[in-house]
Amino acid sequence: MVDIGTFTKAGSMYIKADEVKKYPTIVFVITQEPVLVESEFEGKKQPKLHCEGEFNKEARQMDMSKTNARIIEKILGTDTKKWIGASLELTTYQTMSSKGKLIDAILVKGVRM
Repeated sequence: MVDIGTFTKAGSMYIKADEVKKYPTIVFVITQEPVLVESEFEGKKQPKLHCEGEFNKEARQMDMSKTNARIIEKILGTDTKKWIGASLELTTYQTMSSKGKLIDAILVKGVRM
């Protein structure tokens, strides 16, 4: 038997900018080695760094932009195996989408081991 409760529950496994904006401090803990994946946003394919971890003691996922990956890389280095266990403090900022629309995005504002 497969328990699909987590799969079918309301909401998403992915952390969204709207969710981050609700809290003064958001901490996401990386629990597995991040991997590169191809993601599509607004019809455009682009590589993202897929991270699995915990937020509020729940298993969650986050696909990072190059900007966020560079912030973590500067502190923890290029070996993503060494990122496991890192706590990422998240915030949001506004950026322009490829369609010229102002959108909220997630920014890693702090990294701790």
